[in-house]
Amino acid sequence: MKDYQKAMLLVYPKIGRLIADLGQLAEAKAYASYSGREATETCVARILSYLHARDCFAVLKDLVDGVLARLSREERYLLEYKYFRRRKVLEGEFADMQCAFSARTYYRRQRRLAAKLNNLFLLSGADRAWFDSLFADIAYMRALVDGVRSGEAMTDKRARATLRVRGARA
Repeated sequence: MKDYQKAMLLVYPKIGRLIADLGQLAEAKAYASYSGREATETCVARILSYLHARDCFAVLKDLVDGVLARLSREERYLLEYKYFRRRKVLEGEFADMQCAFSARTYYRRQRRLAAKLNNLFLLSGADRAWFDSLFADIAYMRALVDGVRSGEAMTDKRARATLRVRGARA
């Protein structure tokens, strides 16, 4: 799986809040513009950048929702377990599922899932050029992709979690 695809998956659990926060930032900036000291053009440019980022994340949310809808239940569990780590979802929707397989099998399934996700993203039109054109001016996503490339954003959360894969070393 490509680094930008991993970044899209890492931001997905936070995307609803990001969209809401960016909308609130734009609104607050608009209200504060009345008494602000900056030039009108600067203020409008900042409001538009917030709204543009909000729309980009909304497009990303729709795309990832469509990709996730095409995964099986086990694949969604593996994705949740590796990337999202939302404890409420793991304990709620996937409470009956456990990693009742060896670490080797887990990593094989994750590798197959990564290949499938790569294909689904590419089939839905989310290639590198699409990602770069959508998030070229959003520093948060550029920093996240850089973090994925350097390995900083992809920590092995299973080492700190209560969920364990049978046979995996903590």
